[in-house]
Amino acid sequence: MKRLAFLAVAGLFAAACQSDRVAGPSNDQLGAMGNDPLASRDWEGAGLPAPGAHGLRVMNYNVYLGTDLGPLLGATGEAEFLTAAARAWAELEQTDFPSRAGRIADQIAKVRPDVVGLEEVALWSVSAPYDPTQPPSAPFVVQYDFLQSILRALRARGLEYVAAAADTTSDVAAPVPTAFDAAGDPTAFALVRFQDRDAVLVRRGVRFADARHGVYQTYLPLDLLGTQSGIFNGWSSVRATVDGRRFRFVATHLNAEYAPVNAGQAQELMGLLRSETDPVVLAGDFNSGPGVSADFAPAYDLVAGAGFTDLWPVAHPKDPGLTNGPNDGVGYLNAAGLLVPWPSLQFTTRVDLVWVREAHGVPHPVHAATFGWLRSDRTAAGLWPSDHAAVGMVFELKEDLARR
Repeated sequence: MKRLAFLAVAGLFAAACQSDRVAGPSNDQLGAMGNDPLASRDWEGAGLPAPGAHGLRVMNYNVYLGTDLGPLLGATGEAEFLTAAARAWAELEQTDFPSRAGRIADQIAKVRPDVVGLEEVALWSVSAPYDPTQPPSAPFVVQYDFLQSILRALRARGLEYVAAAADTTSDVAAPVPTAFDAAGDPTAFALVRFQDRDAVLVRRGVRFADARHGVYQTYLPLDLLGTQSGIFNGWSSVRATVDGRRFRFVATHLNAEYAPVNAGQAQELMGLLRSETDPVVLAGDFNSGPGVSADFAPAYDLVAGAGFTDLWPVAHPKDPGLTNGPNDGVGYLNAAGLLVPWPSLQFTTRVDLVWVREAHGVPHPVHAATFGWLRSDRTAAGLWPSDHAAVGMVFELKEDLARR
């Protein structure tokens, strides 16, 4: 067979600004929703103050992109690549994001945050049929849009959020076998496109403006069987106002594969935020933090050195607050290609962090909890919402107190 014609695209996206907006429901939701959709529900906030209590409510969640791309990215030949691609797609379908989105929405509903940072909010599309020796001819059709699935699941639970800012980082497409002959050789293909995204969600009624997003210039180069590509990471942010308190909220996802890239991205982010004069709430999966290997530690130190305070230890000085572990995904594929969910989430590190930088010191008190790791949080099929725990926090910015 001729060399596979991989389509690999990645680009930088210019920061975008917009006029002041208030997050609100779509017109078809207005008549069906009351003023307080959680008022009659039992509160499940794991010790957080209930909705309506004073304070800024924030959350961060890496929702897991749906499949393990490691074997595919590490393939050294076409046959190995095609086998890995077929298994990756099979895993994606079995990790059942529509069901997981419901469980992710359940965790968000427990906190009812004013703003939410999401990572690995994947967009999967398919062009079929596909001749791997030719450019694609059929249009891409979306198969899984993680962001829209989460927004729909939240609406189904009486919560209305808007995607106020989102970046698109890695953007790559590759052939996946869809049929095989008697010898096991592929006879038909689809071209599958994966777009990785991070997003900031804003709750209905919260005023926001100046939405921005970007992709870090520091990235990990990849050679996919002779086609040059890369693993890219990015950030998204908005300027929001809650109870008259204005702040910049930033969500990010730093590189997990190579420590110097991770640190370089953290350095870029600190440069981007250096001139910000409002309080900054920085949330994300940093792939750096307490418990990580020593080579990934510098990014955490860079953020702390730039004047940011990691809020989890403020709330829980003796609780490690672990959020992630060595097992990728919500399960593993067995020899038959069937997904076996992990019996439990074994966390060893805290990489999902919420930081604050503001002129008048550390917020106090800070209420914080993790979500999505209880057995009761799983789907009916036993799938975990994600391979990360979500982090929810409620706190008050001191700078705003000083202005009263």
